[in-house]
Amino acid sequence: MSRPKSPGRPVTASLEVTSIAPGGFGVAHVEHGGERRAVFVPHAAKGDRLRAEVSFGSRPARARVLEITAPSADRRPVGEIPCAHLDACGACDFMHLRPETQGDAHVAIVRASLPAGLRDAAIERHPTGRALGARERARVHIDARRGRRPVVGMFARGTHTTLRIASCVVLDPALDRVRDLLVDILDGANGEGEAHLAMGRGPDGAPRPTVVVTFRGEPLPGAVFARAEAAVRDGRLAGISFDGAKVGHVRPTTLGADGKDLVFPAGGFAQANGETNAALANAVGAAAARLFSASTKGKSVLELFAGSGNLTVALAAALPDAPMVAIEASEEACDAMRTNLGERGLGGRVRVVHANADDAPIPDGTRVVVLDPPRAGARAVCERLARSKVTGVVMVSCDPPTLGRDLGILDARFELVSLTVFEMFPETSHVETLAVLRARERGS
Repeated sequence: MSRPKSPGRPVTASLEVTSIAPGGFGVAHVEHGGERRAVFVPHAAKGDRLRAEVSFGSRPARARVLEITAPSADRRPVGEIPCAHLDACGACDFMHLRPETQGDAHVAIVRASLPAGLRDAAIERHPTGRALGARERARVHIDARRGRRPVVGMFARGTHTTLRIASCVVLDPALDRVRDLLVDILDGANGEGEAHLAMGRGPDGAPRPTVVVTFRGEPLPGAVFARAEAAVRDGRLAGISFDGAKVGHVRPTTLGADGKDLVFPAGGFAQANGETNAALANAVGAAAARLFSASTKGKSVLELFAGSGNLTVALAAALPDAPMVAIEASEEACDAMRTNLGERGLGGRVRVVHANADDAPIPDGTRVVVLDPPRAGARAVCERLARSKVTGVVMVSCDPPTLGRDLGILDARFELVSLTVFEMFPETSHVETLAVLRARERGS
């Protein structure tokens, strides 16, 4: 049996970054072992020239930057970088780039992920209203192992070590204050875990943070619950949950397409930026209405991966005459969707179905399908759509590579009408994309 070839020692090389890959790494190339190897460079900008230590134990190879010999014009001047923890923290992987460059990089990442036949498609961009202090939902890590003061924050770059930072400039300030509050509440605990932070409302209707803690370790001391109850009592929190044990009012919310609160399950999924989310949901509703009005047959709309009704509410408002079915695999999210529709008087407009969207059939009468799948995409759904009688598809994606794969599946039967990137996660390489497609005419 032949042994795998050893990657050898890291090599110091001069590199030039030629593009930005999905995931935020800069891409450079170097000759090694008689072949041209791609190298991923962290916190890089297109056009950077640098010296780096390159390790070839993976594909692509990985670089550790030693010196930036000629910085790209796309880089922010050091004095304009808003966070002092950028080099240590692994969260905001685009903060070293100028804001306008971040948007261009998002478009380039989406374009590079498209099937070859769609690479020249026009891509519109919806910028964020604000980049700093705008994230209304976040997951942070907890390290409260014995003998140390708890640390609540993000992972250090390239590790699973929770980083102690003074402040996180992209979080809503109310959520950022909760990190420090959790340090005090969890004092004396022994273990590790995660906390989902989101804005919500207290029993009086005032906006306050909510927290869902998942903890692994020794049972939490009674003092932890006493301090949590005090934080709810004095209004610093709307509510907090420890592995299902609730204190106060744990009802997280986000901004809906109509400017009103949307509720979602404690610890469940919701978009991180309320203002951009409302713009995205309204764009989905408008696109579906255009596709529905252009349809010559059928009168139904199907929404898959409907979540807590974020898009459902916009669709029901934009399509008042269309029978709608919304399918979602999480029972808690279905309950939240019914609440969101009911609070708007739309409960009778949409049939909410608790089922796995990946396996859901597409009835022959369906003319428009709207889907917002998880990061893994919707391969099985798109394969069924390609064989269906559907005339229009509206798809939201948080992952450019799986979006490209799914559009490739649909391309034989649907043509791309529009593609828009929404800056849901400024200062990071992540982006939300809206694709609108209509059935090709026969013979085209």
